[in-house]
Amino acid sequence: MRRRHAFTLIELLVAMAIIAVLLGLLFPAVQAAREAARATRCRNNLKQLSLAIHNYHERTARFPSGWTAHQQTGLQGWGWGAQLLPELDQATLFQRLRFTESMTGPANLPFLALSLPVFLCPTNSSADTDVVIVQKPDMMPLRGQLAALHPPDPELYTMARADYAAVSGSTDIVSQPDQGNGLFYLNSSLQLRDVTDGTSQTLLFGERRVSEQSRRHFSGMNLTYIDLTVWAGVLPWCSDPVWRVVGACSQPPGNTSRGFPGFASQHPGSTFFAFADGSVRQLSDVIDRSTFQALATRSGGETATDF
Repeated sequence: MRRRHAFTLIELLVAMAIIAVLLGLLFPAVQAAREAARATRCRNNLKQLSLAIHNYHERTARFPSGWTAHQQTGLQGWGWGAQLLPELDQATLFQRLRFTESMTGPANLPFLALSLPVFLCPTNSSADTDVVIVQKPDMMPLRGQLAALHPPDPELYTMARADYAAVSGSTDIVSQPDQGNGLFYLNSSLQLRDVTDGTSQTLLFGERRVSEQSRRHFSGMNLTYIDLTVWAGVLPWCSDPVWRVVGACSQPPGNTSRGFPGFASQHPGSTFFAFADGSVRQLSDVIDRSTFQALATRSGGETATDF
């Protein structure tokens, strides 16, 4: 009867090395498969949003506004995401919101932190909610000081994250929020016929990315604010209020100088965008800037190719 020999130390080390190599080859493949699944879900979210836009247009004969002026104060208010809720199987939530009242009023405040899966890219690992800091100016001057403004304590609002922003155009609209050259801006009320560049050449929505790099110290206090995109709308007196619901295509997604107003994703090398014809496409992070800006406008007369 032959005796059975155990592995020698060298044989064991060789076997372990082979297993390690195989695992090293397997893990990237698993990660790639997972990212492909997440990217598919992200694409489907944008597809739902683009279909919702067209259903909204069919019902109202226009696109929703990027955001609306507040009914009572004239300040900013409800965004395109809130206006689309009935088309996103959220009719009950839509009916519970009081659009004629302040977003932060007692009736509406509980719903601002409600996270909706259709607005979330699964590749984005950020928290579903975060704090938005609002600091309203006190218009009453301090006694004994001419025209002095006393900044009150900031108000903190927990709001649900959104990973998609509507495209306001190719330029900064902060100084003229009702003058976007895209499809969404303050009190916009555009129709399909206004898209003279062609629906397959005009962007509706794009991905937004939240990262720790966007956190900054706030007003010398022990607080930070985050550039959080939200579905609900624009909060008056918060930091970068307009860019929380819309974005400008001033720089390609991969450009590090794009800042909060721009678009970017956590998908490697590309960012998903929904087009006015209902299609969803991945645009390279290094897309030509002029092409990217041409896609952002609704009637600029540009011809965008090779994207």
